[in-house]
Amino acid sequence: MTTRFTQPVKTIADIEALEQRPYASLVPARNLLDLFDATARLHPDRPALTVLTKGSREPGDVTLTHRQLLAEITRAANLFRLHGIGTSGGTAAFLCPILPPLFPALLGAQVAGVASSINYLLNEDAIADLLEAQNATVLVIPAEAADHAIWAKAADVAKRVPSLKSIFVIGTSGILPGGFLGFDKAIAGGRDTLDFEPSADREAICALFHTGGTTGRPKLVRLTHGNQIHAAWSFAQVHGLDELDAAVNGFPLFHVGGTMTLGLSILAAGGHVIIPSPYSLRSPDAIRDYWHTVERFRATIVSGVPTSIAALAEVPIGSSDISSVRMALTGGAVAPKAVSERFQARTGITLFETYGMTETAAAIAFNPGRGTPVQGSVGFRAPFAQTKIVALEDVGLRTECPPLTSGLVLARGPQVFPGYLDPQHNKGVLTDDHWIVTGDVGYLTADQRLVLTGREKDLIVRSGHNIDPAAIEDVANAFPGVQMSSAVGMPDAYAGEVPILFVVPSPGQTIDLAQLREHLERNVNEPPAKPKRVVLLEALPVTAVGKIFKPTLRDLAVQEKVRTEIDRIFGPDTTADIVVEKDARLNTLVHISIDSNDQDRVKALTESLTPLPQTYRITTRSS
Repeated sequence: MTTRFTQPVKTIADIEALEQRPYASLVPARNLLDLFDATARLHPDRPALTVLTKGSREPGDVTLTHRQLLAEITRAANLFRLHGIGTSGGTAAFLCPILPPLFPALLGAQVAGVASSINYLLNEDAIADLLEAQNATVLVIPAEAADHAIWAKAADVAKRVPSLKSIFVIGTSGILPGGFLGFDKAIAGGRDTLDFEPSADREAICALFHTGGTTGRPKLVRLTHGNQIHAAWSFAQVHGLDELDAAVNGFPLFHVGGTMTLGLSILAAGGHVIIPSPYSLRSPDAIRDYWHTVERFRATIVSGVPTSIAALAEVPIGSSDISSVRMALTGGAVAPKAVSERFQARTGITLFETYGMTETAAAIAFNPGRGTPVQGSVGFRAPFAQTKIVALEDVGLRTECPPLTSGLVLARGPQVFPGYLDPQHNKGVLTDDHWIVTGDVGYLTADQRLVLTGREKDLIVRSGHNIDPAAIEDVANAFPGVQMSSAVGMPDAYAGEVPILFVVPSPGQTIDLAQLREHLERNVNEPPAKPKRVVLLEALPVTAVGKIFKPTLRDLAVQEKVRTEIDRIFGPDTTADIVVEKDARLNTLVHISIDSNDQDRVKALTESLTPLPQTYRITTRSS
C-alpha cells in the first residue's frame, strides 16, 4: 500500500483516531524500496517525477512514471552496491544540482547502503571535510558542461579525499579524466530487478545530512529507513496527500525540505513531483515562469522557504490558470506574518506552515492540508509522535508547561533520528529516553496546535539555511587582535535573520573593522554565513559561570537592526532610545523613543519594522 492519506485530518482528534489502529497495518514498508514497489504496482503509468532542465517554456523536460522511477532506483541501487555501497562501510556522496538522474540515483544509493547529498555552494575545504567525515567512497557530480563550478570543486576535492574510489559523472558522453566514470553509461545496461536482498530493518541508517557544523568538525545527521518512511507517511496523513497531487518542489535535495517534505512524501503517496529547475528556485527563470509551470502541470501544491514565498508573491500570475492549487507549503524558517499575508492576498492560495528539523526528517508539526491552517501556528504533531513544552529554567527538562505557556519544545517519535555520526554532537540534543531538544521556544494551544515564539538554540536560520555561529566565530577569533567573538541572528524582513558578529578586542589592541570584514569575506566557507554587520563591544555578556549569554546578544542585534533603519530613514545624527524586553509569553517587544516629530519618517520606520517577527512600539519626542 502507498502512504496516501487514510482519512482527512482536520483536528487533533483525527490524529488520535489514526493512532487507534495498529501501526504495522498503516505503515507496512520496511525500507524505502517498499514504498516505490507499492506506487509502481498501484499507479504504474501515472507521472512520478518531472525535472525541467531548461525551464517551463523550453523543451528538455524529463518525466518518469512510477514504474520507470522504480526501475531507475533499482538500477542505481545495483550500480552502487557493485561499487561497494552497503558492503564496504562507505558512503555514496552527491555533489550535484537536480539533473534528471539525480533523485532516482540518490534514492537508489539509500536502498544499497548510505547516501549523502552535499550543498554544492560550500567551498572545497568544507566539502572535503564532509567527504572525509562520512567516509565517502563514491562521489556523484555533474559533467563539466552542466556546471563548471561544481566540476572544478570536485576535481580539487578528489585529490584530497583518499577514501574516494569511484567518481561518477552525470550527463557526459565525452572522454573523462582517469578515475572518473560516466554515470549514464554505467546505469544504462543495468537490470531493473534488484541484484541483492535489501535491508528489512527500519532502523538501518540510509542517509546522512549535513547541518550546521564547520570546517574540521562536520555535524552529520543520520536518518534511517524508518525515520523517512514515518515522516513521509505523516506528511501524507496530515496534508491529505494522494495520487492526484502534483507538487512543485522548490527545495534543493541537500535539504530535507526537498528530499522529504516535497519529495518522498509526495512520491510515496503516488503523486507527481515537479522540479522547476536543476537549481530549484535559485534560478531566476524558475521564479519568473513559476505560475506557468503550475498551470502546465495542474499543480495542486506549491512550495518554498519563506524567502521563496516572498519572491513568488512578487511574480504576476497574469493569464496563468492556477485554480488547481489547493495549498502552498512553507517551512525551514518561520514565515513572517507580512510575507504570508502578502502571498495569500496576491495569489488567493492558502499558506500552510510546517515545522521540522533535519534530525526529524523534517516532520514535527503540520497544519492540516484538508483543514484550516491557523496564522502563526505550525500545526499539529505527527501521528504516533509526541510534542511537549518544558520550562526553560528546568535544566532537567521535567517540568511541563500548561497550554499557552511558552517553554522549550521537545519532540519524540519514529521520525526522530538515532543520533549524529559523531556521538559527541548528541549531548544536549537527545535525551536518554529519546526526546529531541529542538532548541526552539513555543507553546501549545488548547487544541494542541504548536506556536513558535523564539529559539533557544544558537543556530542562525537564514532563509531556511542553518548556520552554525562557530563557522563565523572560529574565523573571526583567528584574526589578530580579536579576543573573543560571538555571532547571532539579526532580524531581516527578507531572510528571517542574517548573521551579525559581535567582537571584543584583546586588551590594548585596536581592530581595523575593514580588514576584519575582508578576512571574514575570504575565510567564512558558506556565503550565507558571512556576517552582514560587525560590531565592536568592550565585553560579551556572560552567565555566572562565564558562558556567553546569547539572549542578550540577540537583543543587541535587534537594537542594531533598529539603529540601522533609523540611520537610513532619519539620518545617523538622530537620537533614539531602544529598549528590548519580553512579554509573559516570551514574545519580543521593542520600545523605540525617537527625537523627531517627522510623522512621514516615523511612518516609514514603522513600515520597515512591521515585517519583522518582533513587536515594535514607536514614540516620538521633541528634539
